[in-house]
Amino acid sequence: MSGQVKRHTEERMARMIAYTRAGTTPFVYIPLLGWNDLAHPVLSVATALAATAEATWFFRRAWRSGDLRDPVLIWGDVVFCVVVMLVGTRAAFPAERNVITTEFLPYSLVASAAMGFGLGFGRRAVPGLAALCLSWPVALYPHYAIKVVSDLLGFLLWYAIAVLIGRELRTLADAAEKAQDATRRAERLLAEQERLTMITRHRERTHREIHDHLLPIVDHVAAGQHVDPGLARAARLGANRARRFIMDPRAADELPFERLMEEVCDAYLARGLALTSVILVDGDPPEEVGEAVAAAAREALTNVLKHAGEEARVNLFVEAAPDRLEVVIRDRGRGFAAGRVRPGGGFLRTFAAVARHGGVCDVTSEPGAGTRVAIRWPETAHAG
Repeated sequence: MSGQVKRHTEERMARMIAYTRAGTTPFVYIPLLGWNDLAHPVLSVATALAATAEATWFFRRAWRSGDLRDPVLIWGDVVFCVVVMLVGTRAAFPAERNVITTEFLPYSLVASAAMGFGLGFGRRAVPGLAALCLSWPVALYPHYAIKVVSDLLGFLLWYAIAVLIGRELRTLADAAEKAQDATRRAERLLAEQERLTMITRHRERTHREIHDHLLPIVDHVAAGQHVDPGLARAARLGANRARRFIMDPRAADELPFERLMEEVCDAYLARGLALTSVILVDGDPPEEVGEAVAAAAREALTNVLKHAGEEARVNLFVEAAPDRLEVVIRDRGRGFAAGRVRPGGGFLRTFAAVARHGGVCDVTSEPGAGTRVAIRWPETAHAG
């Protein structure tokens, strides 16, 4: 794809000149309207037919090549225009050349424009401009008028204007290509970021499934503790989740947020935790936010089991909407001196996941007064 914009721009400029060449060709037929005032009418007819043939050749070659830097196209046109001016004007009487055959000038000016587009400013254009400018006074010899000055200025202006227009068009094409390259790089970077995000989310889901649903049961059994009906039910739930996760890693978290939090509560109730919950959902938050918050809530409840014990009374409050989310977990356990304990283990991972999505997790605790974990999204949401 690289270079397509520049190539299309060159093609458009070539077609612009081709259209101009075709559009100025009828001018060479105008002297035939003064047939009776011509010294050599047949020469005027021959010039007009030759100009038509050359214009046809120019149009086809410019259209097909799409490149005005073609030297055959540029210099062939210049040479032919010189011949048209020197030979075609001879069809009129010397005193009438500046009147009857001046219509050859529009046809010849196109050669200046073609050089401007094709050659730009530079020494390569000097011979062509000199040939065109010198041929016109020679063609009008021996009768001149002040108009010849504007005629010669026309060759220079058409050339200069074409150079400037060509430069602007090529600059725009170059800028467009750079913008396209930048867009492609951004798209590749975005695709790579999306890939890394998917990998990160998959790792977080895998971690949650193993850490939150399977490891606690395995640890309980490995410690040789009694397997009561609640733990057996939790083991069955964990096994079912694991099977769904193996079949489809997204399946474990495709539940609406309210159902996701209810499942969290059910899992810890099955493990014997004295949990009372209030869940108020007025619309689901973004899926990735809901997943991260649910994981942090599970981690907080897991820590209650570890440190406060099954007999600790726990209250869980959830309030959610599409643009805000708050989860508060309060236990009446032993508590701890918050300033002396650094979060570790699963807290580091789950709290960091909440923070990545613009949320915050606050832990407050005092010895003998229990612990309160507040999870909010976004961080500026009102703390309940």
